[in-house]
Amino acid sequence: MTPSAWRELTKAAFLEIYGDCFEHSPHFAARLYDLGPFSDWAEVQRAVRCVVFQAPPPEQEALIQAHPRLGQQSPMSSLSSQEQRRSGLASLDPERAAELQQLTRAYEEKFGFPFILCVHGKHAEDVLASVRERLNQTQEAEFQRALEEICRIALQRLKARGAVMR
Repeated sequence: MTPSAWRELTKAAFLEIYGDCFEHSPHFAARLYDLGPFSDWAEVQRAVRCVVFQAPPPEQEALIQAHPRLGQQSPMSSLSSQEQRRSGLASLDPERAAELQQLTRAYEEKFGFPFILCVHGKHAEDVLASVRERLNQTQEAEFQRALEEICRIALQRLKARGAVMR
């Protein structure tokens, strides 16, 4: 999308297209719109980080909590469902599925929020290894990591919808 095309979109039209790029949190997409238009993808990346990392802590916490539990069949957005399916999380054998549920439950019990990982381009074994590794981190490190992963997810979704600058 060119800067002029960005300017031509109303906020409502932007939110119709990109509002779900931040899981169940269209107000973050609205803030992104307010920062545009952008002249290149690097500016989009910086702006996404800005809206996520400069949000008040209660909003950051709500954004983290809005994300689905990986590998569980709980209600989730269609985008999350597609992403988890492509990574193989929806078709794990029963043993691996139980392991993922046990690990993500332990993670949530330890940190108080769901394990978040941008699964784009990852396979189930990558996800399992990541949960195991991150269980050893501190609360603050994991809170920051969750926000980083949310930025990666949002950027991947924006890119998939054509928000790449041309």
